[in-house]
Amino acid sequence: PSSQDLVATGEERLRQLLDLPADWDLIAFCRGKHLSGRSGGREASATCAKHHCPEMVGEMQGLFDATFRKIYTRDRRGAPIADRFKVQSVYRVLNDQVWREYKRHVEKIRLLRWNCAALEQQIPGGPDTHAYLQSRRPHGHSSLPQLDAQVGECWLFHGTSFEAVAGIAENDFKLDLAGSNAGTLYGKGIYLAENVTKSDEYGEGPRGRAREEEETPGREMRPPPGPPPELRRYSAMIVCRSLLGKVRYSDERNPRPDDIQRTCIGEGAAFDSVLGDRRKVNGTFREFVMYSDDQVYPEFIVVYERIFFHERFQEIFRDMVDRCRRRQFRGPTPEEQRVLQSLWDHYAMPHKGKIDKWQLLDLLKAINQPPADEEGDLDETFREINTSRSGQIDWNEFLAEMNDRVQNSCR
Repeated sequence: PSSQDLVATGEERLRQLLDLPADWDLIAFCRGKHLSGRSGGREASATCAKHHCPEMVGEMQGLFDATFRKIYTRDRRGAPIADRFKVQSVYRVLNDQVWREYKRHVEKIRLLRWNCAALEQQIPGGPDTHAYLQSRRPHGHSSLPQLDAQVGECWLFHGTSFEAVAGIAENDFKLDLAGSNAGTLYGKGIYLAENVTKSDEYGEGPRGRAREEEETPGREMRPPPGPPPELRRYSAMIVCRSLLGKVRYSDERNPRPDDIQRTCIGEGAAFDSVLGDRRKVNGTFREFVMYSDDQVYPEFIVVYERIFFHERFQEIFRDMVDRCRRRQFRGPTPEEQRVLQSLWDHYAMPHKGKIDKWQLLDLLKAINQPPADEEGDLDETFREINTSRSGQIDWNEFLAEMNDRVQNSCR
């Protein structure tokens, strides 16, 4: 046999011996870090590698964009919401011991829930990640690994710090710590999200009290008063292979965590996971909770950049004023307009393509032209710009106002 045949045979034997997935890069895996003994949620020694996957950046960017919802909740602790998350790099976690523990739980759920309903039937509309990937299926094959629909597998997000990401990749989730950042509204468990914006709340940024209840429905989306926390440009998120099994749906405003957790733990548990529908209750996000670390495998680490509309707008406004002073201003260039329109679509998402007075204030501050008084003067400025009198500023009104302000700035 040739050397290639010998290598292929050796790889196949290693896969069988360690029960590894067929699509793992074994060279990367064998170069990984050896971890001795039990640690965190990991029950025994392991080899762990973080395999760089540049070919996955486009796939993850699509998933991030599709599940972005610009909703402010108190879990942000005053930090602004980015207007887009730009994926920088993707790493696949190759941890043989944590993988085997997860696969054992898959087979356990398969035996217990052999007649379990599909996710689309258990969850209204299905998880947003699942719905996006299903919509792409007719247009080509996703480069994400295949999931097992029979046991309710799906991709969900988990946001945390860079330091914690490394610990989870090597030692699995630690249930004794779960909820310290994500809260315990549904008991001590692993909290995951279908929307990238929700998980970003727990990434690099302000730390403080554990979870508080979301904003009251109908109130304006406004961060708390005072200076905002320092912006953190980069953060990391884990894209988790998640085993939902039979889902307990909860749309209670004030759920009882002990009762909910009890239905998902133990041999006679009626459910395997919980969907807390805060989107229905408060118009914010739905959260998925699992009470066993073996139900979640940290498949991908995604490093991303937070892009803020007001900062990019500040740069473009400055360039337009410079052109105006050179008597070369004819409005934004096609590229500037394309960038502004793209970011506007996310910035104005909470009001379906329009902005309120607080969002206007952020933009005026970005170009050092805030009203003298953030109450009366801001209201008057808003009314002057909002020529349609609709109560919200649309794209055309914004663009016209910025053209006027560019010309006024160079007189």
